Amino acid sequence: MIVVDVNVLVAAYLTRHTMHTTARAWLAELLSTGEVAVPDVVWSGFSRIVTNPSITNPPATWSDVRSFIAAVQRHPSYREDIRGMLAPLGSFAILCQETKAVGNKVSDAYIAAIAIDHNAGLASWDSDFSAFPVTLVKPPALPGP
Repeated sequence: MIVVDVNVLVAAYLTRHTMHTTARAWLAELLSTGEVAVPDVVWSGFSRIVTNPSITNPPATWSDVRSFIAAVQRHPSYREDIRGMLAPLGSFAILCQETKAVGNKVSDAYIAAIAIDHNAGLASWDSDFSAFPVTLVKPPALPGP
């Protein structure tokens, strides 16, 4: 099973994103070949970004957000039951302590903890996930600077 991170979903959703075509095709392939999970915290982060007018112009409507989420969740390989952590919240705090996660890395630690709890890989372009004991699944490379 693969847990998908926010940045992959944002790229797959935003048509003007530099990686849109690649991310969308990669996500479709992932959904057609194996089990895929998007935890609630990731859907929340995705929604926060695509509806934010200071990040996306124009921002997504809630109707569009709901349609995208529904389209992903409709796939037979989508794991609706993977919504968050299985272990007690203390295990997340231990992971943060052990990896010295602070600031934005705390959110990454939570997503990594979900993947770890479910013995899943994690699909993301975010290099911060390398700090956590999780199997990273790299989508196609981002374009260089």
